[in-house]
Amino acid sequence: MQCYRYLAAITAVSNSIETLPGTRHKLPHCVIADWMEENGIEPDDVLLVSGGEVRAIVECLIVDSQPQIPHAA
Repeated sequence: MQCYRYLAAITAVSNSIETLPGTRHKLPHCVIADWMEENGIEPDDVLLVSGGEVRAIVECLIVDSQPQIPHAA
């Protein structure tokens, strides 16, 4: 049963990532699972909240992980 919960969580995160601007293609589930593990996202973190909250979690983590590049003058 744990496998189904984990798969459902990966699918929810994957769907949220696909809705972000600039996402061109669907990422493999193994990439999403690794990313979730690296960022400490547990299946219950995304299964017990709404889709909008999942998207907010994903957006926050993606923005925080991008390098800060100063704008050229």
